[in-house]
Amino acid sequence: MTLDDDARLPLDGGDTRLLTALAEAQDRFDAPPTGLVERLLFAISLDLMSAELATLEGGVLAGVRGGRPMTADTVTFTASGLSLMLVLTEVDGGVRVDGWVTGGGVTVEAHAGPEPEVQVSDATGRLSWPRIPHGPVRFLIRPPREGDRPVITPSIEV
Repeated sequence: MTLDDDARLPLDGGDTRLLTALAEAQDRFDAPPTGLVERLLFAISLDLMSAELATLEGGVLAGVRGGRPMTADTVTFTASGLSLMLVLTEVDGGVRVDGWVTGGGVTVEAHAGPEPEVQVSDATGRLSWPRIPHGPVRFLIRPPREGDRPVITPSIEV
């Protein structure tokens, strides 16, 4: 049996004890500072308070009690100074998102997990996320010009 073979074995009681001891040591000797999470959430909230909220443009929306769920493959958000159009394509274990935003050099963050996935649009406004996990996602658009307000979209389910 090689090390690679051991890596394929299921976790057992010894693994659980080792991981528990490691977590306890980290909490004891390298715990995050008190209030860190609250300070981060507050800083994020302050940043988002200055953001403009984009609206979801849509045609026919699915009813709450519809018999069959409807799937949108194209979604467009608009704000006073820009638009973000997204094309959603099912891929293995998630959704590929191809997008176009008004202007080049625009930073767009996809918030679908603990860390945002950041893309910057090319000269034609194109950007792409190869795989976003299924679930809620919202986009934070940071215009390239100094002083322009960021724009945040409502959350959508992908």
